[in-house]
Amino acid sequence: MVEHTIPISGRECALVYIGTGENSVCVNELMVKDGWAITRNNNKQNEEVAKYSMWMVEAQTSGIGVHNEEGKAGAIRSVNWVIEDPRMLFDELKGQPLKAVVESVRDGGTLRLMLVPSMNYITLMLTGIRCPSFKPDGGSEDHADEARYAVETRLLNKDIEIILEGTSGGMGNARNQNFVGSVVTPGNISLFLLKEGLARCVDWSMKLLSADPESYRSATRQAKADRKRLWKNYEGPVCTVPKDQKEFSGRVTEIVNGEVLVIKVASVYKRVTMSSIRQPRPAEGTDAGPPSRALYEVPYLFEAREFLRKRLVGKKVNATVDYVRPAANGYPERVCASIFLGNQNIQEAIVSKGLATVAWHKQDDDERAANYDALLLAQEKAKKNKAGVHNGGEPPIHKVADLAGNAAKSKQFLPFLQRIGRLTANVEFVASGSRIRVYIPRDTCLATFLLSGISCPRAARPSIKGQPATPAEPFGDEALEFVKDQIMQREVEIEVESCDKAGNFIGYLFAEDKNMSVELVKEGLAKMHFTAERGKYFDHLSRAEADAKDAQKRMWKDFVETVVEKTESSEIADSNITDSSPALKDVVVTHIEDCSKLWVQHCADGPNLISLMNQMRADLISNPPLAGSFSPRNGLLCAAIFTEDNNWYRAKVLKVHKDSDLIDVLFVDFGNQATVSSSSTASLTPEFSRVPGAASECQLAFIVPPEDEDWKEDSLKEVQMLTQTKLVMTVVGKTGTADQSQSNV
Repeated sequence: MVEHTIPISGRECALVYIGTGENSVCVNELMVKDGWAITRNNNKQNEEVAKYSMWMVEAQTSGIGVHNEEGKAGAIRSVNWVIEDPRMLFDELKGQPLKAVVESVRDGGTLRLMLVPSMNYITLMLTGIRCPSFKPDGGSEDHADEARYAVETRLLNKDIEIILEGTSGGMGNARNQNFVGSVVTPGNISLFLLKEGLARCVDWSMKLLSADPESYRSATRQAKADRKRLWKNYEGPVCTVPKDQKEFSGRVTEIVNGEVLVIKVASVYKRVTMSSIRQPRPAEGTDAGPPSRALYEVPYLFEAREFLRKRLVGKKVNATVDYVRPAANGYPERVCASIFLGNQNIQEAIVSKGLATVAWHKQDDDERAANYDALLLAQEKAKKNKAGVHNGGEPPIHKVADLAGNAAKSKQFLPFLQRIGRLTANVEFVASGSRIRVYIPRDTCLATFLLSGISCPRAARPSIKGQPATPAEPFGDEALEFVKDQIMQREVEIEVESCDKAGNFIGYLFAEDKNMSVELVKEGLAKMHFTAERGKYFDHLSRAEADAKDAQKRMWKDFVETVVEKTESSEIADSNITDSSPALKDVVVTHIEDCSKLWVQHCADGPNLISLMNQMRADLISNPPLAGSFSPRNGLLCAAIFTEDNNWYRAKVLKVHKDSDLIDVLFVDFGNQATVSSSSTASLTPEFSRVPGAASECQLAFIVPPEDEDWKEDSLKEVQMLTQTKLVMTVVGKTGTADQSQSNV
């Protein structure tokens, strides 16, 4: 209730009451009675003034409030009005619930507080939001008064509890005393402002938020949907993706670069850009060159691609479309999505490793990743750990030799690649069913690799550098898709046989122990080439082609086997054949496993085997293998030293002992097994590895070993005595698979 107005200042003097009616209490009266206020000396004498004077005298007599002379010294507080080092105070108090009194409200998002009992006077900016502000010239942004009033009516001059979450000023900068934090008690005022459309989310401080950022984003989305205040004229982004296609699952077939991947959904390939992240870029003012070189030239781009390749290629992922970037500036339309491998968000994972950065969006841009705040936190973690692009030191350097089209350089690498046997490679690109670009980590080189032993139809080729486009040969595109699906960006093994005039390596490629030449022939997508007869996989290719013909697969769909009719002369010749018994062959026994299972060599192969062994040993003596140059793998052919005579023999790796350098091998020309050290092994060149093993595993027909141990020993001795000389063998049947058969003799 206004009593009067001071003419000069226009200030109104009033009586303030708590409550209404008979239960109301005058605040002015309480203040004077309790000694917390004194009466004004305004030379006015009336009944009301006399009452206030009487109450003040009573308070003075009682010595309460400001009239307590003894307690005055203890009642004076030392207020720290200027914080000299805001960062130091923040480090001391961060994360702790702090009691404070709201002294004033500058705008809806900025409070001036007195921390108690420390009496530090601070300015607090609410974390994660920004309210409409007041301008220095006296103007204001829309809804600024409304936002400030909403905060004043709820917090002004009240006891609250806050948590400090950061600072906006530099060390020792007295001009900027702003702290960043959240109000905990009596409630989160930031969420209220967001829900009422009186504040916006701000990214720079959202990453400091100790509460769940998603609750802030959700409140903002609701305010936008309700068109409240700041969002009265809000028009959301138009999504061109149908609702039933916003979420999909598929298998990753290719990592294009550090932010783009290809996902196969059913039979459709979808090119997807990961939302709100940026792959490593070349330094400003530098040219990274063509994409094939940029992968190795741009710092950390190769590491980013490898991070994604090793985790995603061949794996099933879930994708949620966040937004679509329309085609612009020569770039095609981009579908941007969040990618999940199980429960792991791939964007968060790659950003936390420092192999990608978070893309900055405009403040009100809703076209961003759904977990954008989590990406910002992951980036802060990477910066703190100095990971990847945030390292600050010298980036990793990849000096890669590109052998494609360089015949001279390829021929320099050829002998080493032949000697090493199988080696690991990464498939970088598949040009056609039989033409593949590989990266060989061991030698840090790129090469074009042609599948040996087959003739594969060409896929369609687009127009490049003025060259006309060429259509696909029958089944060419199908062969290309089949091979890409099997090996694109996978780790494979290659065996190099030779090199053509253009510098392309020719050989066999294995994916999970599957020979891709054989697989293409088996699927009817390639034919066996006549040069396969000289290779060690001729039998495999022959059987695969026969199976494809029998099943009439693809290119053999209309195949009809030609039947040669017998002439009269051939019938007469056939009638003269009276001996239909199996062929007899001279053999020697080289190894006996038990009384019924043994290994034999054909006597006719003896001279060739001796010549082969002599050549191999002479080659290994003249070119001793380097220590560690051979990497043993199960099933790999190699040369091994037999400890009984200390000579080199051809062997097959049966088992690699991981906890030692020992290897179990089978000597393929004799059938016996041994355990040797890796230093006693070496790789074989194709000249020696393509020749089949001279020893054949045989099972004596119509007998089984005795079960009694004594009889086993006696029977073994008897077989050893009977097989000391040359024997005659006839095959009466075979058991086992096509790859590993056993003769019954």
